[in-house]
Amino acid sequence: MAPPERGGRERQAFRDRLGRGLMLGDAAYGTALTRAAKGKLVELLNVEDPQAVEALHLSYLRAGAEILQTNTYAANRLQLAPYGLADRVYVLNLQGAKIARAAREIAGEGVLIAGSIGPLGVSPRGAQTLPAEAADAFAQQIDALLAGGVDLLLIETQADPQEAALALGAARRACDLPVILNFSFAEGDRTLSGHAVADIAAMLSEQEDLPDLFGVNCSLGPSHALRLLRQLRSAGIEGPFAVSPNAGPPMRVGAEIDYLGTPERFAALLGDLQAEGACYVGGCCGTDAAYIAALRDARAMLPSLEAAKPLRGSVLVRERGDPVPKPVDLGIAPRGFLREKLGREFVVGVELDPPRGSVIGKFLEDAALVREAGADFVNVGDSPMARVRMGALGGAHLLQQEVGIEAILHMTTRDRNRRALEADLLSAHALGLRSILALTGDRPPGGGVFELDSIGLLEAARSLNAGTDLGGAAIGTATDFFPGCAFDPGAQDLAGEISRLKRKVAAGARFVMTQPLYEAGTLRRALDQLGPPGIPLLLGVMPVYSHRHAVYLDREVPGVRVPKSLQERMQEAGERGLEVGLEIAWRLVEELSPLIAGIYIVPSFGKVRPVAEFAAQLRSAHLARRRVSS
Repeated sequence: MAPPERGGRERQAFRDRLGRGLMLGDAAYGTALTRAAKGKLVELLNVEDPQAVEALHLSYLRAGAEILQTNTYAANRLQLAPYGLADRVYVLNLQGAKIARAAREIAGEGVLIAGSIGPLGVSPRGAQTLPAEAADAFAQQIDALLAGGVDLLLIETQADPQEAALALGAARRACDLPVILNFSFAEGDRTLSGHAVADIAAMLSEQEDLPDLFGVNCSLGPSHALRLLRQLRSAGIEGPFAVSPNAGPPMRVGAEIDYLGTPERFAALLGDLQAEGACYVGGCCGTDAAYIAALRDARAMLPSLEAAKPLRGSVLVRERGDPVPKPVDLGIAPRGFLREKLGREFVVGVELDPPRGSVIGKFLEDAALVREAGADFVNVGDSPMARVRMGALGGAHLLQQEVGIEAILHMTTRDRNRRALEADLLSAHALGLRSILALTGDRPPGGGVFELDSIGLLEAARSLNAGTDLGGAAIGTATDFFPGCAFDPGAQDLAGEISRLKRKVAAGARFVMTQPLYEAGTLRRALDQLGPPGIPLLLGVMPVYSHRHAVYLDREVPGVRVPKSLQERMQEAGERGLEVGLEIAWRLVEELSPLIAGIYIVPSFGKVRPVAEFAAQLRSAHLARRRVSS
């Protein structure tokens, strides 16, 4: 069966969201981080003081921002070169995206991460910079932002139409993500390079692929932005518009610049901006979290702007600020236990990591999306890569309780001694969790506990299923765990890995989950040496998004190896990266389906929707195949 056609899903999802009501952006980064930067470029904070950047992100998220910019405005090589930092483009942008994604996880909100791309600092028509060099500088920055997992690209504070066109072209060649393009105007309603609104309209009329959202940022405050929107409409640009004005006109106070404005005056024009076509409003220089909170409150008072509804198909309805989404009864019964399906039908699951903080909104929304896609289970990570997150036990329980989908609880022996592990097993059983994946866990920098390994944990589960703990003491009613184990078919010491798998099966493992694979031959060679494993085998699949993503997985993620041939194919894919990555994953599953009982899919960058769609298509294909064969 051929893989389904794909393309443009993220741009369409963005447009759909804009159509449901005005979105709120975040506020200033340059002016807000100046003090923390201590005279250096604020973008350097991404590597020198990431906590300061993360704290600013969190303040905006808590105020109500729904799109979060990366702190990468001037992180292109032409802006960095005068400071001797031209070789740090990749790391500054990559880390900027990672910090924003980390803040999103901590806040637990399903916001979008926008990769901020500012001007190059010199006109591409000038003697210093040729158009080809300018386009390459934009492409270099965009490449790094994509590697960091941004959801859209924000080309902002543009002054020269030609430079903006080069940035837009670089974005469209690199990916199929949504693009916002903003210009900045000074007094006289002209950009710093002397261009009027008519010049901008002429540039846009020549573009084959327009930005998904166009507008103004910076400038002289919300009143000025409102005037500019009216001019843009008069010039034939209908919108929709993005607006992120300064707090007000700038004014020098001593050695510093202040902006004449207040959150209340800023938010008072929200209704007028929306009436002129604005569907995204945030702040620029001089604004802070108080401005975003004022916009949030103003939006709630506008009768024409309904509160944002959940994405189509969600089973959760959540008003912003509610700590826990409210489940909606759709008449869908919770899935049957995994043990009843494994070996009888092809199963499909998705791996979700619990949030880094205590807010669970996005976590439950993602699980609901996965459930509606038809997934049979969700496996919940236990602080993967030894990074602290909400406990997997609590996360798995919440998914079963609030969303009604089977959860496989990852349990590592890294952080707990034998008594704590047995106590957690008993707690999991009392909370209705039956399927567990026994893991030793990634080793943290400071060391771990490791009193037991994964085999010891399997033995503990088997002992509890027999009615006693590992010390032989009776626990009363026996438990009913369905334990599984991990297997790395591509391990360097494959003989040793196979030996451990046999010991895991002997210790009570009832199913096995592989590390994410990219070559069918890797699993075939392992099974040739292993022989029939004797228990159902689930294949791990982690679709790659881009060439950079493939390289990162191969070099940085323990246990994941991406072959050079696939890396080269992703490089050739260019802007079709996600589409090609999903096609490769589809072919792999189809080729190995006779050898496996199902798959679990691992999302990257917190992007669950493409994975949920992929799971739905796989499930549909295998159900159709089963009907034909029967």
